[in-house]
Order: sequence, then C-alpha cells, then structure tokens
Amino acid sequence: MLFQGLLQAWETSRKKMISSGVNVSKLSITLTLLLCLGQIPVYATHAAENIVIEEHSKVVTSDATTNDPGQVEIWSSYSLQGGKFAWKSNGSREKRGTYLTQTFDSQVTIGLYEGVDIGIIQWYQHTLDKNNNYNEFRDMMDPDTGSSMEDETEGPTHGFGWGDLGIAGRWRFYDSAEKRLEIAYMPTIFVPTGRRSNLDHIGASQGYTSLDNSFAFTKDIGRWNGTINLGFNSPLAHWERTGHYYGTAHSNFAVGYQVLSWLQPEAEFIYLHDFGGHGATANLASVVLGFIMPFGDHFRLELGVQQDVFGSNKVQTTSGIFSFALLT
Repeated sequence: MLFQGLLQAWETSRKKMISSGVNVSKLSITLTLLLCLGQIPVYATHAAENIVIEEHSKVVTSDATTNDPGQVEIWSSYSLQGGKFAWKSNGSREKRGTYLTQTFDSQVTIGLYEGVDIGIIQWYQHTLDKNNNYNEFRDMMDPDTGSSMEDETEGPTHGFGWGDLGIAGRWRFYDSAEKRLEIAYMPTIFVPTGRRSNLDHIGASQGYTSLDNSFAFTKDIGRWNGTINLGFNSPLAHWERTGHYYGTAHSNFAVGYQVLSWLQPEAEFIYLHDFGGHGATANLASVVLGFIMPFGDHFRLELGVQQDVFGSNKVQTTSGIFSFALLT
C-alpha cells in the first residue's frame, strides 16, 4: 500500500512538472543518484558494525587485549635468523662473517583480573657468529702504557643455552567499545638467569637485569585492526657491565585485515634506537609480513618473515617466524 501511494504521488507530480516544462528525465536521474549515494554509507556502516575482529595478535608487535580472568595462554615460537651483511656507523653496508641463530621462545600468560594479566617468558637459543670476539680485556687498562688493553684472541664463534627469565605484565587501563580502542601499559623485567658468554661459547644471556616499559594502542576499524607499541628498554646495571649500552627506544606499527574468521594477513614496521657510548649507539628498521590464523577460541597459528631494511652498527638479518598458541 505504501509503495502504491508513492507511485501515485510520483505520477501526479510528474504530470504537473511536464505541464510546467520541467525535464523529468534529468530530474529522475538526479534523484536516483542521490538515493544511491545516500544508501551507500548506510550500508557500509551496518556492515562494519556486524564485523567481529577475531584476533588482535601480531607476529612481533604486542597488542593491548588482555586475557580474561583465569584464562591461560601457552604461546610457543621457533625463529630462524641469519645474515652475512652489516651496517657501519655511517649506514653503509659491508659483508661480514655468517650470523645464524635458532631460537625457541615460550610464554605462559594468565589473566588475573579484568584488564590485567601476567606472563612468564623463557627461551633457548643456538648461535653461530663467525665475527664474534669475546673481549676479556674490555674496559681494562694496560699498566705499562696507560692505554686500553687489546684482545688479540678471536672467537668463540658458536654457543647455545637458555636465555634470561622474563616476567611481563599488562594493564589495560582504557577500553572503549564505542571507539573500539584499547590502551595498555606493559612492563617487562628480564633477570639474568641464562647462560653467559665466555672464551668457550656464545651465551644467550645479556648478563644483567633490564626493565622494559611499553604502551600498546589497539584500534579496530571495520575489518582493519592496528596496534602501535611505544617503549624504552633500560639496563639496570652500571655502564661498565653493559659495555656502554644505555638503553633502547623502540616503536612498532602493525596493521591487519580480517579476510576470513580464521585468516588475517598483516604487516608491521619496527624501529629500534640503541643509546650508548664507545660505538654502542645503533639504529635498526625492519618490516614484517605475516598471517594470523585463529582456529576457534583455543588455538592460533602465526607465520611471518622479518627483514631488516636499514640501520647503523647492526647486523642485517632475515628471520622466519613460526608460532602457535593454546588458550583455555
């Protein structure tokens, strides 16, 4: 009945406009275009509201979404990283000895309260570095000459062992369902429990305690979702023990697109800046391309490739990353 009434009203108006000399064809086209343009944003809005982002996780970047209270996540990863080039302090690239590491990472995270979880991090690493030189005379002075003592030995070139113990927290202090935005503070402390380097082997431990303070911003826009990490890693030790290393400022930018409920291609950009003296200042920028694949609510796969693209005082590497997570 409503549709018939509209047709009758249109026919009456059309006859009046014809008698008045109005071009009905042009007016009809104009009204049709306006109607279509008016419907497009409405349809897009309704479609976006019905989309549910299945997973915020990324291959490297940490998201702001916390585990539910009592929920446990067991995450495990294998990465193969290698390279034969390095950047000098001026940014020029040179060939170096083979660098190759295999790392097995694991993290167990449990939700404590709404918006708060805590995780335990551990890893095991095997390293081959044909340019490595353990300097047992670092920061030592020659009593005869008064100058720094020189290390005339080479190596070791390989080693393996457990890395340091990490304890990570995450507090999501902002969560807006209307804006689809989450913000979290993520402190992580690393305790030097791993195997250290010496004249016989390359260790996986950094040899001192460090504290990382980071913030994560996670945002959903339709099928797109993105996360930004901003943070600083500080060594909690004297500069003599850290080799004049004073800390690292780091930033991650990640974006993913939910193609299917179980498939999310994603890309990341990572930048690190090391502060230090005696040649310890360095820069590194990397890109990551990967796939996040949640199969249901209790299992997730993560596949990615990370490529260093420019830097200074850093080894240029390519990494393949395979991870999976089990959730209660």
